[in-house]
Amino acid sequence: MIAMKLSQPLYYLMMAVLIANLTQRKHVKHGNKKRLATLWAAGILLFLQVELVLIQHFKLADMYLIPAFLIVGLLVYLLRPKMFIFRTRCVSCNEKLSFSKIAYWDNNLCDKCQPETEEEVKAAAEKAAEIASFPDNPDTVEEVDWDAWEPKETAVITYIFKDDKVLLINKKTGLGAGKVNAPGGRIEPAEMAIDAAVREVQEETGLTPLNLKEVGELSFIFKDGYSLKGFVYFADDCTGDMAETDEADPFWQPVSEIPYDNMWEDDKLWLPLAINGKYIKGFFIFDGDKMISQKLEGIEEGLDSQILDTSEE
Repeated sequence: MIAMKLSQPLYYLMMAVLIANLTQRKHVKHGNKKRLATLWAAGILLFLQVELVLIQHFKLADMYLIPAFLIVGLLVYLLRPKMFIFRTRCVSCNEKLSFSKIAYWDNNLCDKCQPETEEEVKAAAEKAAEIASFPDNPDTVEEVDWDAWEPKETAVITYIFKDDKVLLINKKTGLGAGKVNAPGGRIEPAEMAIDAAVREVQEETGLTPLNLKEVGELSFIFKDGYSLKGFVYFADDCTGDMAETDEADPFWQPVSEIPYDNMWEDDKLWLPLAINGKYIKGFFIFDGDKMISQKLEGIEEGLDSQILDTSEE
């Protein structure tokens, strides 16, 4: 049974979390939130362990693992503001934190940013709590802790470039219907992103992209509560016969004439940069079709991340 195989490693993981919690008790002067976070984690692991034991005791089929993990997933979701408070970088200056700061210090500040006065301590704690929170309906990208953020769905989008032209589609269904876009769609459970990229292009256009390369990650939050993370791929060739499908009407467009006015607002910000060789990380807040906040990071090969200026003149 799968439950039997999972029980022992789960037990060791729970013990490791509890041992980590014991080390945190020596640093209570730096705060208790992270110590409580590991206790919550250990408690959830214990709850899962009990579920596995019950499944084994009553000799239930492995299919009962599905509701067991769904319940645990719901608990993790509900407790995420209490558990996901560990940061690897300083919340003030973005410097990489030492292990002790990551594991024991609630304020997630590096040595040079550590407050000295009582007022500074209080302000730092409030800032850390604000950054650690998960706003349900953010208005700006600065309100979101993107390192801990989890999208409701993941997707891919693929651009095929050939003979100074790019493959685009008039999208017929789903999110963005009526807009010009590139072929793409949701990643299926247990599917690799690059495999999803190939499948979606085939399903929407009849073509098979060749020599795929990941060129960016795009994170979207919509004011209606929907959220999505997309992986962007470029291909330099394709095979097959292009055909219109129920989902899309594909066409080749000169790269110099990409119709950005008929596309999502964010496309005109990051797509030219990706075409010019930057690996793009984009973060966007949308209210319907309108983009209300955005941030881009462009990473050139061999260089550190840098914030790109995308403001209009």
